[in-house]
Amino acid sequence: INKYYILDLNPEKSFIRWCVEQGLTVFTISWVNPDERHKACGFAEYMKQGPIAALEEIEKITGEKSAHTAGYCVGGTMVAVTLAYLWAKGQGKRVKSTTLFTTQVDFTYAGDLLAFVDEEQIADVEAQMKEKGYLAGSRMANAFNMLRPNDLIWNYGVNNYL
Repeated sequence: INKYYILDLNPEKSFIRWCVEQGLTVFTISWVNPDERHKACGFAEYMKQGPIAALEEIEKITGEKSAHTAGYCVGGTMVAVTLAYLWAKGQGKRVKSTTLFTTQVDFTYAGDLLAFVDEEQIADVEAQMKEKGYLAGSRMANAFNMLRPNDLIWNYGVNNYL
């Protein structure tokens, strides 16, 4: 769902290329799609093994103690949570700036996403997570596909079968 490669579609449509042309050194990470290996990992571990570990590697490679960050979609939500965590730990200056693309950080007014977060659906997701130990990426992908059914679901059927 909305992975990092949207930022580097081709040489003419590349945010990453533009950043490099501006003189920035660019590192790109993507989240791990959880499976059985991640049953014992909670959100904090995921954050520490993802964005925080990336910041540590960037410092080792470049010698820079702080970095500009950007996050896209759910990755942006992870960046925002990581920033809050770093500031709470007195390490907020490890990040110089942050840019968030299509990122939800205030779920009070979640718009169309609210169609997927009623009590019954939350209970269903929690039951699946308790049984499996993680939320399957396909479950989240299905929810995002349903936000744009004409483009992501029906279009395939119409173009291939009608």
